Amino acid sequence: MAEPYGGESPETVTNAGSRLWERVLPLFTTIGYQLDRTLQRSHDVSLASLMALGAVAGGHPEPMTVGAVARRLGVTASSASRMLAQLERSGWVSRGSWSGDRRVSRIRMTEAGHAFWEQASPTLDRELDAAFNVLAFDERYAHVVARLCRGTEAVPREEEPASS
Repeated sequence: MAEPYGGESPETVTNAGSRLWERVLPLFTTIGYQLDRTLQRSHDVSLASLMALGAVAGGHPEPMTVGAVARRLGVTASSASRMLAQLERSGWVSRGSWSGDRRVSRIRMTEAGHAFWEQASPTLDRELDAAFNVLAFDERYAHVVARLCRGTEAVPREEEPASS
């Protein structure tokens, strides 16, 4: 079994994780709500739709699958499919079947989608930067933002037992 992070007991690590989650969840909910309102006012698009478009933009110019978009957004394939259908109705993405397997949809960003992403994504970036800058100087949340910004320094998981 791996040694707990920082020599702390597993219970301490778990409690620290729980406390972090208790602070992060309301923060993300509030930030998400504010972002959604700003994007609706500025670009007439929801945060969820813009994030889905961003997931497709991340693969551009290569097509993406519904499953890949779902994984990138942390949602179910069904939810991703509904978001992508909305983007398709807006003319921002197009769907096509894959020649190797007709059951797999390939999603491509259209020129209109790319233009919209280029127009709206700076608003998303600016609002996120502003939110995190405010939080970084709020003593109640500074440590949360610092831990989020470290990203790759997450608490390591216990090693899985070797299979025989």
